[in-house]
Amino acid sequence: MSRLTYLILPFAIACATDPSSPDDVHLAGEDASVSTSGKQDAAWDTAPTLHVGERVFDSAAVNGRRVYPVWIAGRPGAPVTLDVTATAAEGDYNVRVAVLGPLRNGTRAVLGAGGYATPKGNVEIGLSVVSSGEHLIVVGSHNLSSETWFHVQTHCDDCDPGATDILASPKAGALVGVGTNMVQTRLGEVLANRTFDVELELWVSPPMQQWNAHKVATSVASGTQANVIIPSSVRAGDDVRLVIRKAGGRILDAGVPTRYAPQATSLVRTDAILYGDIASLQVAGIAGFFEGHATIALRSETRHVEIASDEIEMSMPGHVGNGFNAFDAAFAPELEINGTLNPNLPHNGELMSVGTFNGNGDYRRLGCFQYCNDLSGMETCTGGPRACPTTAW
Repeated sequence: MSRLTYLILPFAIACATDPSSPDDVHLAGEDASVSTSGKQDAAWDTAPTLHVGERVFDSAAVNGRRVYPVWIAGRPGAPVTLDVTATAAEGDYNVRVAVLGPLRNGTRAVLGAGGYATPKGNVEIGLSVVSSGEHLIVVGSHNLSSETWFHVQTHCDDCDPGATDILASPKAGALVGVGTNMVQTRLGEVLANRTFDVELELWVSPPMQQWNAHKVATSVASGTQANVIIPSSVRAGDDVRLVIRKAGGRILDAGVPTRYAPQATSLVRTDAILYGDIASLQVAGIAGFFEGHATIALRSETRHVEIASDEIEMSMPGHVGNGFNAFDAAFAPELEINGTLNPNLPHNGELMSVGTFNGNGDYRRLGCFQYCNDLSGMETCTGGPRACPTTAW
């Protein structure tokens, strides 16, 4: 695993475009921790790599900090403009944020900070980063006095793809293997002067099931390229996480999330539906987007009614505005309408379809399945993919 073996915070701020409060920076500098044993410190909880352009929802415990590695290749004369935003969840939550530079001689400079001096529900930090390497975004509550839940995201307008992240391509959320059986990657500038070999690992799972991922292939980078053949066991629509590590050593990037699309076409994985409480469910696939948007609908083919829909927005750095993108749709129909039970709630055993809409507003099925929410383990339905009707809606 990636470990934070040293963390000392000197009182310094480098090239802030939206200067942090001196009090915030000073307090962030005082929040120092040193661990020379190599053991993880529970108060500094390392999160998976945060890719520039990603937005994640997470939490930090009482007296704890959630630490996000972010790879940036800035340099004097060619700074990387980085915006960092953390927003507390609704309720009695707040956030504080510090952005730390790369480890240099056992120390990390505080590049920017907010929410240390006074409690804040939203912290925005704008930086012009002139350092290259693994930076850290450290999130916790004010004074670490309570648990907090938050969204954290990074953004860089008009950045060269090679200036952010370990991989210049593909970026998080991209489709891979289109027209080939190969994942083709290009390393970013942050590893341009490396003195070690880099390995690319493919970890594959059904869509939306990262906990079921298993490693299927490994390749060693040649120069700035790292390519690997996708095994035949990987299915269209599977999630493929690209893990980067020093050859035989530590993980550099915990995983760039992508989706396997051997053909540029729409699909839905009705064999990998995630059922929730009562009537909710999640389903994943690939669909055409127009101007960064796609509408995914859930309909009953048995009763010829729409159950729910999900408006999907282009939200990942690897997404395209016009073209095919991965989607994870969540359907949560209202249980009641005007105080009475919603008559359109799904029923176990009925034939359902998931689809999208063409430019004329016509519904186009992506796939069909038998609805079977058997969380109780007592239903007689079997669920799973089914053939769709041939008639149009």
